[in-house]
Amino acid sequence: MAKLFAGARIRTLRRTAQLTQVEMARQLSLSTSYLNQLENDQRPLTATVLMTLTSKFDVEASYFSPDSDAHSIADLQGLFPHVPAEQINDICARYPDLVAEIIELTRSGTDDEQGPYEAVRDFFYDAHNYIDELDRMGEQLAEKLGETQFRLARMAQILGSDANVSVRFRWHNTGPRRIFNPDTRELHLRTGLSDTQSLFEIALQYALLMHNDVLERIAQTLPDEASRKVGRLGLAQYFAAATVLPYGQTLKIAEDYHYDIDRIAAHFGSGIEMTCHRLSTLQRPGQRAIPFFFIRTDRAGNISKRQSSTSFHFARSGGSCPLWVIHRAFETPGRFTRQVATMPDGRSYLWIARTVHGAQLGFGIPRKEFVVGLGCDLDQAHRLVYSNGLDLSPESATPIGPGCTQCSRTNCPQRAFPQARQPLVLNFDISSEERYRTAQSGD
Repeated sequence: MAKLFAGARIRTLRRTAQLTQVEMARQLSLSTSYLNQLENDQRPLTATVLMTLTSKFDVEASYFSPDSDAHSIADLQGLFPHVPAEQINDICARYPDLVAEIIELTRSGTDDEQGPYEAVRDFFYDAHNYIDELDRMGEQLAEKLGETQFRLARMAQILGSDANVSVRFRWHNTGPRRIFNPDTRELHLRTGLSDTQSLFEIALQYALLMHNDVLERIAQTLPDEASRKVGRLGLAQYFAAATVLPYGQTLKIAEDYHYDIDRIAAHFGSGIEMTCHRLSTLQRPGQRAIPFFFIRTDRAGNISKRQSSTSFHFARSGGSCPLWVIHRAFETPGRFTRQVATMPDGRSYLWIARTVHGAQLGFGIPRKEFVVGLGCDLDQAHRLVYSNGLDLSPESATPIGPGCTQCSRTNCPQRAFPQARQPLVLNFDISSEERYRTAQSGD
């Protein structure tokens, strides 16, 4: 087993707790010199010290894993795509505070990129897509609703008794799924919604009315009023999803069914997109599911949703890799397409993707069509039913990248643009199949 060096993480933990090395060493029953060696990566982290750290400072063991830096690594690779991956990894491990400052400065300095929706995306990204307080509140409400066949009626009753709001089902045929009239205290739901969709909308309205103080408090860290407004809505939607798919039940069913999404969706009556999105949020400390990445894209490659409960090595902006399975899924509508893929930094994943469609609103009216995808690290793939019959060795993986402008791969048959901020390499004496070649480190 590889030795684990976690000096930067231990040092950050100590500084967060506002302890000196002497004080922390005393709490861990270690000598000060030994703790100093741990912090400077002169000694590996032993299992005994790891257990003591997690117990004394109430952190998960994964906090000290190299993967805990993966969010920062992905962000830094997007900023400096020409810097070798091993150097990025080393900087993130040794100087986590500096890296956090660089990323924050970059976010705040790109006004054209950092709108309110991007700020909220970053908020959930930094929270690893899990909001404990809201998740538990949604689960508590779900317990009051009882059996599946009674949930919708009871949710409507609770909204009436707690918030004095009457629910009018199938009230309008077109337009928004949910319309709340604060003057009449009526909630109107559109025709054609499934029971689960209706339950989601009522729970969403319940959160906005009964838990608005909690939503505002959690969203307070967002940078401006516009992003806080978007954040409150996103948090209310999170609460609604936690009510429809309560944590404990969802985790048990997911594990029992080996993450078979069709079976999970059928059990709760939820749609494929809602089910996939909820699976990417199941990261409660001490009760974690597989850490998933969730993504939604259209045929043009526009990514409208991206959430990650763990490392996410795809570009935060710009196009996506055309070799990625999410593009192939449009060719097989209505069923899951699988792919073992590897990134330029050597990390490998199992990805599954499937088309989802909006309601058919009438003849000649365009119907929403997306692909949703779930991915996980390859070492977790054996837990999914979708790994059956696949060669899970990294050697067999499809080489993909974070999008052409940030991808360092050479000889890619699908490259559409050169790597950003790298000098072009042109040779007038040959006609090469490799377009947009750029100079790489060591050239």
